[in-house]
Amino acid sequence: MGVTSEVKKTKYTIVNPYASVDWDTWGVYKANLHTHSTNSDAEIPMADMVEAYYAKGYDILAMTDHGVIGYGWNKPVKTNGIFNFYRPVKTVSEERYKEMRTGADRGGRGMLDIKGGVEVNMSVLAKNHVNGLFTTFGQGILGKENSFREAVEGIHKAGGYSFLNHLGDWTGAKNDREIARNKEYIAYFAEIFRDFRSCLGMEIFNLRDNDTRNDRLFWDELLQVVIPTGRNIWAFANDDAHNLSHVGCSFELFMMPENTVENFKKALVNGTLFASSRFDKSDPNNIIDDASGLVPVVKRITVNDEEGTISIEPDESRDCKLIEWIANGEVINTGPSINLNEHEEKLGCYVRFRLVGEGGVTYSQPFELRYEGRVDKKIPSEALDKYRTPMGKVGIAIYRSRPYMISREIVKVIKKKIKKKR
Repeated sequence: MGVTSEVKKTKYTIVNPYASVDWDTWGVYKANLHTHSTNSDAEIPMADMVEAYYAKGYDILAMTDHGVIGYGWNKPVKTNGIFNFYRPVKTVSEERYKEMRTGADRGGRGMLDIKGGVEVNMSVLAKNHVNGLFTTFGQGILGKENSFREAVEGIHKAGGYSFLNHLGDWTGAKNDREIARNKEYIAYFAEIFRDFRSCLGMEIFNLRDNDTRNDRLFWDELLQVVIPTGRNIWAFANDDAHNLSHVGCSFELFMMPENTVENFKKALVNGTLFASSRFDKSDPNNIIDDASGLVPVVKRITVNDEEGTISIEPDESRDCKLIEWIANGEVINTGPSINLNEHEEKLGCYVRFRLVGEGGVTYSQPFELRYEGRVDKKIPSEALDKYRTPMGKVGIAIYRSRPYMISREIVKVIKKKIKKKR
């Protein structure tokens, strides 16, 4: 007689960011949390920008002008003189504000006004921008060049929340995929996430994905070293709108019982949201560019720790032609479910999924995987040691100075002119 043996299964504890969602009763709410107006450097007055998002069917909107804290679409703000070219502030009228908030002309579906929004580091040439929400920090602050930590810390101390904007624009990963694996950048941002839990995450999509095309890879690199410190990194997707053609490119889908500020804060902190876009340029051989239609959405997620499985049910009313499961930056499975035991050798500390349809893409938040024998990566802080020496500190001080950045920009202009003449 043959001897049969049971296949040994790893016991997984799957930390589901969507565990609190009641899939039968909660709604999906479309949001943009990174928005500009003539209150800073955009082309469109605040009232008109708000109208544009309302007309597009958005449920949640935060105005986050450079160095200008928003107190509500109907409230005046303090602008920063030359930084908005001394243009007047155009607020939403009280009557119209009430209509928008209650959805009086939209079947009762109001749009939530997220206050205390600001993009911090308003005058930096390096574009090291930090998005603040529910904060009193950031008004008129010029910011240090090439530094994110001070802005994150300021928002943290003020009791607000932050996330990091379009990192690929700053790191240069938008032009070179390998930069997303740079240990210095990984260590720098991982230490920020480790030290400030109020910094909830990062944009994995910004506008049309030109600057963020390789930031999903960077996100994966960060997740591998940050999750072992005891926290996750949430994914955000926003328009960074400066004109009306920017509206509706990249957005978040929040899962909430009702569209209220209290529920929004809970979803923001707990990660019950998805990051979606009509653009995805991470794969040069399979670019999604200005997709039309509706992005795929999730109808239900089922997690079974005992079996080590995660299953998702996409909304059948929307096209969803591909579901990918990603671990450590690599696609390890396709289809509506994953059995972790079938992919043990490829697993680290998390798994996430991506939906692709005719309307674009939707990315989940990471599911942390806890199990015996998990091999964790450490933050490569040693990559920053050279900057912590006396000479290194001098170099960093120069690197973060305005004169350095101005001189660097001048050199860039000269190089471009020389290149054109050749």
